Amino acid sequence: MRRDYRLYELDEDEFETLVVRICSRWLGQGVTPFAPGRDKGRDGKFHGTANCFPSEADPLTGHFVLQAKHVSAPDKSCSDRDFAKLLKEEELKVKRLIELGICDHYIVFTNRKLSAGSDEKLIESLRALGLKSAHIIGVERLNMALEEYADIRNSLPNRNDPIPFRFDPNDLVDVIVAIHDYSDDDHAILHKSEFDFERPKIHTKNSINGLSADYYQQIIVNNSMPHFDKIKQFLTSPRNRNFAALYHDSADELRQKILVKRTEFDNFDEVFLFLIDEIKTGREALKGKRKLIGILLHYMYFDCEIGSKDLGTSSGASVHANA
Repeated sequence: MRRDYRLYELDEDEFETLVVRICSRWLGQGVTPFAPGRDKGRDGKFHGTANCFPSEADPLTGHFVLQAKHVSAPDKSCSDRDFAKLLKEEELKVKRLIELGICDHYIVFTNRKLSAGSDEKLIESLRALGLKSAHIIGVERLNMALEEYADIRNSLPNRNDPIPFRFDPNDLVDVIVAIHDYSDDDHAILHKSEFDFERPKIHTKNSINGLSADYYQQIIVNNSMPHFDKIKQFLTSPRNRNFAALYHDSADELRQKILVKRTEFDNFDEVFLFLIDEIKTGREALKGKRKLIGILLHYMYFDCEIGSKDLGTSSGASVHANA
C-alpha cells in the first residue's frame, strides 16, 4: 500500500512550498515561488526547458504557470463539483496570461484524489483556452514524488507528529456508509441475536488487551452490541462481498499496526478513541453516520479481527469460536 503523507494537514503556504520544491526537481531551479497577482490569485512560474516533465525523454519547453489548490480534508476528489468550479474561476486569468505570451503550459497541483479519466474534461476545457498543454497533478502523484525525494519528504511539517501510527481509513468509510444505507433498507431483516455477549472468553480477551470494564459495559455492551447483528448480516450477505473484502483488508491493516504500537496506549479504551478520531476527521461522507464508526470497530474487536486473544483459542474468524 502506497503511503499517505496526509497533505490535507498542511496549510496553504506549506502546500505551496511543497509544490515549489517538487517543481524545482521536475522543471528546474528557476521555478519562481507562489506570489499574489492582481486578481489575488497565487501562481508559481517557470520559463525554459523542464528537467523531466512530463518525462526526461520528452520534456516541455516554454512558459509554465503553476497553480496550487489545497483542501483541508482527506476525502476530496478532482471529480467533485467544487473543484471544477475552482478551475472555471481561473480561466479568465489563464486566458489573459496566454494573450500576454507568458503561459504555454498550465499545471494544477492539488491534494485531492485523481481517479483515472476524471481530469479529461477539465483538461479539455483548459486546452480550449489556447494552452499548449494542461496538467492536473493529484495527491497520488504527489505521494509518489515524496517517496522518490527523501529530502522533501523529511521536510514535511507534519513528518514527526506524535500520533502513534497512521492507517488508510477510506475503505472503512465506504463500509460504514454502506452499512448505514443497508440498515435503513427494508430488506435488512434482523433475526434473534446469535451473539453470546456474556461468554467467559470475551472477558479474558478484555483482560489480555487492557480494555476497562467500564468501557466494555457502558460503551460496547450498552451502545454497540445491539447493532452487531445488523453488521454481521451485512458482511455475510453475498451482495455485499465487495464491502466485506474492504472490511477484512482494513481489519488486517489495523490488527498489525495495533499489535506493533500497542505500548503507545495506556489501555485499549484509548486505542478505540484514537481510531474513531482518525476515521471521522474531515470526512463529510460520515456526517450523520459517525456513531457507526465505533460500532464497527467494536464489532471488529468482538469478532477478534483486532486485539490480542487467548493463545488457547482457535485461529479462525468466527465470533463463536474465537474471542
